[in-house]
Amino acid sequence: MKLMKLTSFLAATVSVSLVAADSRDAKAERGSGTGVEVSAEDESFGGGSGDGGCIGRKDIPFMMTNVELTEDGDEHYFGFHNTDTESETQFLKDVRYCPDAGRFGAYRIYGEVVSLEDFKAAVEEEVSTNDAVDHVMYHFHGWRVDPESSFMQAHSFMEMHEENTGYLWIPISWRTHWGSSRAFYDIDRNGNAIRAGETFGASVDVFKLSVPTSLMAHSMGNYVTQLFAQNTVDPEMIFENIFMVAADVRMDLFATDSNPAAPQATNIKGKTDQAKVYLDIPDEELRENGGYALTQLANHVHVLWNTGDPQLGIREYFQRGFGENIRRALGKFGADAEELTTLPYFQERVTYHDFSNMGIPFPGHEYQFDQIAVDVYAEFKSDKNTVATTSRFNTLRANANVD
Repeated sequence: MKLMKLTSFLAATVSVSLVAADSRDAKAERGSGTGVEVSAEDESFGGGSGDGGCIGRKDIPFMMTNVELTEDGDEHYFGFHNTDTESETQFLKDVRYCPDAGRFGAYRIYGEVVSLEDFKAAVEEEVSTNDAVDHVMYHFHGWRVDPESSFMQAHSFMEMHEENTGYLWIPISWRTHWGSSRAFYDIDRNGNAIRAGETFGASVDVFKLSVPTSLMAHSMGNYVTQLFAQNTVDPEMIFENIFMVAADVRMDLFATDSNPAAPQATNIKGKTDQAKVYLDIPDEELRENGGYALTQLANHVHVLWNTGDPQLGIREYFQRGFGENIRRALGKFGADAEELTTLPYFQERVTYHDFSNMGIPFPGHEYQFDQIAVDVYAEFKSDKNTVATTSRFNTLRANANVD
């Protein structure tokens, strides 16, 4: 088993040209979104001892995190060099990004820390008083995305899409090994992601708003979302939709055999008789009813997948020998996953959106903010708040002549 793990480690390490980090593309997107080009890797040495200014300041209303915060007067901040985690979810409002406020020009993200109830009240007030929004969208980012990228993704979305989608975008920055090698994939998946799921699961009440609410997760953020759902006590419908984009979770998440607690249909097993070889793998990965847990929190789940997504191949490197249903990622093998979705219960609640051959820019993983994905978020927003839009996704899918 150790040899298998070592082989997986080496394979993932040498596959740098094939598997790119989520955060790298997120940083590249900033140029076309907000125009901000400062990054943690480009720190200048002209800064002072901290709080040196805020040239290029950006603002968003809200943010959540489990990353450790540093107290600074009446505010708190965090950034690239905050590497520990908090024991509880931290709720921030009036959030601002300062690219040059820290030592030697390091960025900081400032905000006022408030209680869960005060955070909810502020979010509801924002929706009720801002004519541009009528629906909240929480966002779990993917692997190796640092706080700066998480902030900028939200800022760019609201700058570009707030008015035509009606979404108030709230990023959730969870601790992952940003700025490190791909060798930390297994450590993050089996450590930080699990802790994040537990932490946010304990704060589920923050999502119970009086206004329509949905959630989008990207890449490994979907695993955090799954664990968050499985750690929720007394689940109830709190989301209109959960959008799972390029999901780095087991392919059989919504299969019959992996969800024994879901309402069953007689003699429907589909392809779930595939070989199951569960070896040295964390209990959280093998925990049953992950799909059922998600559908207990959301009216509908949308799976956006792309068979040409090479970045999800890193999962297959690290999970060798664990059986195809566990080893393969839902976000890459959506066609196989849909075949496993045989229960009428899930067929009524889970929709698969095939983004293969849709002209997604290389490497085919960072499409969560492409217009065709945004169209899906808008089109399936909710029955009461559907934005009138011609779905570019459906048009391109028809033109691609792909079943």
